[in-house]
Amino acid sequence: MGILTYIFVTMFLAFLPPILWLWFWLREDAHPEPRREILAVFLAGMGAVILAVVLESNFFAANRFLRGVFGYGPFYLQLFNIVGFAFLEEIVKTSAAFFTALRSKYFDEPVDAMIYLITAALGFAALENALFIGESLKAGLAQSIAVSAFRFVNAVLLHVSAAAIIGAGLAFSFFHKERRHKELVLGLFFAVLLHSLYNFFIIENIGGDAANQVVITMLVVAGAAVALVLFERAKRVII
Repeated sequence: MGILTYIFVTMFLAFLPPILWLWFWLREDAHPEPRREILAVFLAGMGAVILAVVLESNFFAANRFLRGVFGYGPFYLQLFNIVGFAFLEEIVKTSAAFFTALRSKYFDEPVDAMIYLITAALGFAALENALFIGESLKAGLAQSIAVSAFRFVNAVLLHVSAAAIIGAGLAFSFFHKERRHKELVLGLFFAVLLHSLYNFFIIENIGGDAANQVVITMLVVAGAAVALVLFERAKRVII
């Protein structure tokens, strides 16, 4: 496979799922956001992957250092990594939306918070997909398609669901600024919990590949269902 074909296949398989999900969520918005804002947030979400990699690398090193100091076992080392990585990824995705559209004049209704958080998450998922799929291409096109399909259903939906939960906190406190910090912390807690559970099942592979896949899919589908319910509620938020 030539280098140009390699790049094209990687980008196509990586970006198609997030773009399809983005199209779905944007259609749910009764008052569409400017396309340039959506693009800016999507690109910021992609850039957040780089920041996440740097932060996670440092967190991993710090966790190993602290293990040497306090002597906790491999279970806690893994647990701290799972929760820490989930927390860092949710923070960088939220920051990507915050430092772009959430500070602009276009953030003018509650549901916009969820749209922009989801868009940032999909940008994040797109570049993350490219990294995974690019690596899997070394094992052949069939393997890359399988990875892309898995991430379409699972990883991309996971990022969307977690971002939607955080966005809901901003949406529900849109007219009540005094509740914003509380709602954000609550949203972040449940987003990190969902993300951590996903990471746990991915890493531990409980029950074998087939059983683990069923549990992971059920988890992300439940998360997506919650995201849809929150989205519909956010569209009806009034003063």
